[in-house]
Parts: sequence; C-alpha cells; structure tokens
Amino acid sequence: MPSSAKRVTHKSLIFLHKWLGVALALLFLMWFVSGIVLYFVPFPNLTQVERLAGLPPLHFHQGCCMTAEQASARAGLKFSDARLGMHGDKPVWRLLGKPAHDAQAPSQWRAVDAERGHVVPTLSDAAAIQVAEAFSGRKALGTEALERDQWTVPQGLNPYRPLLRVEMEGEDGLELYVSPGSAEVVRDTRRAERFWNWLGAVPHWIYFTELRRYPNVWHNVIVWLAIPGVILAVTGMVLGVWHMFLNRVRWIPYRQWWMRWHHISGLVAALFALSWIFSGLLSMNPFGFFSPRSASPSEQMRWVGEKPDVLLTPNAVAKPSGEGGAKEIDLLYVAGQSWYRMRDADGRQALVRADMQALGSAQKPLTELPDDTVKTSLLGLRPTVDGAPVLTRLSKYDDLYYAREMSANTRFTRPLPVWRAQWGDGVTVYADPASARLLLRADASNRWQRWLYNGLHSLDFAPLLARPLLRDGLVVVLSALGIALCATSCVIAWRVLKPRKRKATRPLPG
Repeated sequence: MPSSAKRVTHKSLIFLHKWLGVALALLFLMWFVSGIVLYFVPFPNLTQVERLAGLPPLHFHQGCCMTAEQASARAGLKFSDARLGMHGDKPVWRLLGKPAHDAQAPSQWRAVDAERGHVVPTLSDAAAIQVAEAFSGRKALGTEALERDQWTVPQGLNPYRPLLRVEMEGEDGLELYVSPGSAEVVRDTRRAERFWNWLGAVPHWIYFTELRRYPNVWHNVIVWLAIPGVILAVTGMVLGVWHMFLNRVRWIPYRQWWMRWHHISGLVAALFALSWIFSGLLSMNPFGFFSPRSASPSEQMRWVGEKPDVLLTPNAVAKPSGEGGAKEIDLLYVAGQSWYRMRDADGRQALVRADMQALGSAQKPLTELPDDTVKTSLLGLRPTVDGAPVLTRLSKYDDLYYAREMSANTRFTRPLPVWRAQWGDGVTVYADPASARLLLRADASNRWQRWLYNGLHSLDFAPLLARPLLRDGLVVVLSALGIALCATSCVIAWRVLKPRKRKATRPLPG
C-alpha cells in the first residue's frame, strides 16, 4: 500500500475510533459493570420450587371434579394447557386459552371452577390479598393494580396480565404479583433483589419499563447500540497493533498517562471486549441467522398426537388431602395419550393415565412416561425426513443441553434424564419424559449460537461449567479488564469534549 494511502487509512481509523469512543465510552463502561452484577444476581423470577412451596394442598371430595374438557366447555373456552389447583377452599382448573368463538383473541390464563364449570370472577383487591397472604404466610400492607412495571416486563407474563402488586410485611421488602385472572401468585421480588437489579439486569439489558412495552423497538435499540460497539472494538484492535509496530523506538508511543493506559488495557482486553460485544449483539439475532429453539407447531402437534377424550376425573386417580399431599395436577398429552401429573411441595411427582385405556385397570403411578411412549412420539415427529432418528436416553448433559449452575430449581429448568433424537439433516430434539414436553430443538444454526453467544458471552464451555469457581473468577477478572479499558476511554472522551482555555496573548515589545 502506498504511503499516502496508509496515512489516509490511518487518519480515517483514528477519526472513526475517536468519535465512536467519545459517544459510547460511558455506555460500555455501564455494560461491563452491570454485567458483573447480573452474573451474580439474576432478574427476579418466581421459581417452580418457590411456587410449589407456596401452593395449598389439594382438597376435593369424591364427587369432584370435572375434567378440564368439561370445565372448559361449560366456560366457553378453548385451552392448550391445564392445571388443577386450589383457590381458597375450592378446586379450580387454571386454563391457558381463549374464548371458543374468538380464535384471534390472545391466550390468557383463567381460573375455572372445577365443580360447576364457570369462570372464577376476576379477583378484587381484597381477594388478591387473601391469595398473597395464603401464599407467603404474611400480612399484606398495600396493593397496586398495574399492567406491567419494572419487574414484570418480560413477555412471558402477558397471559397473566393485568397484575396486582401486593406489598407484604417483613424486613426483606417482599412484594408479590397476583394475576386476578388465574387467581395465583406469578412473581415475587425482594428489596435487595430489586436494588441489585437496578445496578445489573436493568441497565445491562436496557430493560426499562416503557421501552420493553414495545419489544421491536427495544430489540432495535440494542442492535443499533451494539453494532457501533463492534466497529469501535475492531478499529481499536487494528490501531493498537498498528501503533505498536509503527513506532520503532517504543512499543507504547504515548506520553500522556491516560493514552498509555488506554493503549495497554486495549492490547490486553480488546479481544475479550470484542467477543463480549459481538456475542451480545448475536443474542438479539439481528440477522435472523439462528433458528428458534422450540419445536415448530407441526412438530408439537405430532408429539401430542390425536388428543383423546379425558374420561377419568382427577379424583378418580388422585385422592390427596393434608399437608403431605399433591399440590397441583397437570394435564399432559403425548402420543395420543392423556396423563395426569401430580406434584407435591418437594417437586416429587406421579404420572397416571387419564384416558379411556386406563378405565377398569389398576394403575401404578409412574415417575416418568414409559420409554415406548416417548420413542413412538419422537419417531413420528418429522415424517418428511428420510431415515429414522437416533434415539438416546441421556442421564448427563451434552454440549447443547446443559445447565449453567446446579440448584434446587434445575430439575425443573434443565431436568435429567431426557431423550435425545438426532436426525441425519442435523436437527436434534430433546424431550422430557417427566413433563411430556419438548424442551429444546437445535439445528446447524443453533450450534453456532451455542458457541458464538452462550460460549463467548457467558463462558459456557464444558471445562468451565465443571469448575464454577474458575468460571466465576474468569468472569470477574475479564470484566475488570473491560472496566479499565472503558474507564480510560471515558477520560479520553472527557478531555476531547472539555473546552480548552485560550492562552493569553502577549503584547509585542515596544
């Protein structure tokens, strides 16, 4: 390259890097600091362990209850998911569905009386307080009706809206969110959790209430902040290496301390900073490269099969009472069969057939679906693909299906064992025999996402996942390097923008 072209390229890179740094220095300093907090304090969420612990035990008499189909028919609802639980002293079906006459309506969770089949009226403030007090064992101090707030912005809560926030007594500042439609607690937060999330998840994800109200706008804001960040990191790496070899006398060609330390921290942390910014950009899937991780609607239908009429009422297979009994019964469909799943406070479960083939036979409760049932459904999942899938029962995690950390809630979020089906075209599906659900679907693009996003952004590599203390230490050290790089960027930006004082002009002699 001619020397004149080199000079022009060099000046252009300096100009671009300088002004992108001025614009983005504070933003990326915030991202690195908040990332450390987010790593150790996740966004508020009501875990399955907490939810089951707060539910009252099921109580119903011999004549109760309607099946979910009977209750939904009387209530005029068409449902996709059903759970039998208690509302006060009455059993209710909680149905995720929509009015049978309005196919365009959004699906909502509604509580339906399991004895009479009518929709439970939307909870008043007083009734919601009773639900919150029974769930927590504490007294309520006040309520506030809302559509969403800072801790209920995720779209997964849309079927429960509107919500009622109930402030509970206690030094930890517990607040419970009750869904008046489903008559249950759907989220909890505590004061310390909220404080750290204002320093962690909220700024890191740009997770502000009004912005998250519009998912597409929020998505575009993140993407168009991250793309210039990638350019900033790339130009910084190029200039950092270039300046090392441009000056033959000294490797660090700067005399000002802020420029020297910016150069040094950039050489040390630039590659890691680029990988974090780039992987964070990929988490938003801006180019549509990654496929959805859930099964397609057609695959879900084949997994479920032809839904049979549920002929057995819940009380015919479960007679719980007292503190040690079941707390909830789920209705599950798979391979043309229907099953009831009973779960207690500790997450222990029992599965029994609930359809016509179970009539007149003594059933032995199972902890998971029979192997033949799962295999049959997986084999028919993708009939248009040549060749049968390779089926494997996994008792350990693999590269695609894994848990970042082990906790009491992991058995709900990443259960084991699971069945893995692998097709010749690269598609892999994981099915949970305990919940009768497809947990994860992966193809070639998802494998790239596994390494380019999960691996680079969260250091989800198998050797580090097996050594959590080492992984934690690496995240803190690398984040500290990123903070040092961004802090020197802020100093440089401040000096660029700071008004310069004019030197006083001296009068000419005489």
